Amino acid sequence: MVVAAVCLGLSVCVLPFLLNEPQYNKWLAAYMAAASFRYSHYFISFLSQSSTIASGIGYDSNIDSWSFSVVHPVAVEIPRSMSMVATNWNLPMHKFLKNYVYKPSRRYLGQFGAVLLTFSTSALLHGMNFQLSAVLLSLGTYAFIESVLRMKLSKRLNACVLDRPCSQSGCGHRHKSVEWWVVLMNSGFVLLNLFHLAYLGVMFDVTNEEPGLQEQGFSYTHTLKKWAHLNFLSHWVALGTFILSLIL
Repeated sequence: MVVAAVCLGLSVCVLPFLLNEPQYNKWLAAYMAAASFRYSHYFISFLSQSSTIASGIGYDSNIDSWSFSVVHPVAVEIPRSMSMVATNWNLPMHKFLKNYVYKPSRRYLGQFGAVLLTFSTSALLHGMNFQLSAVLLSLGTYAFIESVLRMKLSKRLNACVLDRPCSQSGCGHRHKSVEWWVVLMNSGFVLLNLFHLAYLGVMFDVTNEEPGLQEQGFSYTHTLKKWAHLNFLSHWVALGTFILSLIL
């Protein structure tokens, strides 16, 4: 509950205050707006996690403790990859979609088709709002492109640069994650994913919108307007990443 209260304070008070400071450029403002939305999600997630544990769900009699995770904020705020963001944003939903949508469909549609179907299903569960659907489908596409690129880089460089951390025992790469250039490369992907998160989350900024518009729902023009303000740069970068993965 304490963590939920901290996230609420950051989302409602601290980040909106910083967002109104005029000296910030549009990309820093986009990051602040996206962060405010993310922390509101963390508040709801930790609140639901607390109420779930209080009701007795998640009790393990073998170790005499309660444990039920809904979100892992650190994995989202310091994103090793976009797939890690998708996984840790909502753990119960991720587990459901992975077991009942992604895995059954992968044998028929292939990996990319299964990814699109999974994120489309998530969009349906969110009510087929264009704003959320555009974010979810973009996130799924970004995650797939990054995964393919990093898998090819990992093979070519024989290094631990996959979209998910290598296990300590089963890693066969020559260059481990502690080597300076491997750390530098993985850090570069973290910065790239922070850039993508700022771009994808900017449409949830409602500071300059008309009162009541958020409750009515935003049209597709709202989403395109927000992204056009940032020159659709994230999508262009994703396209460049895709081309690079084809070259490799």
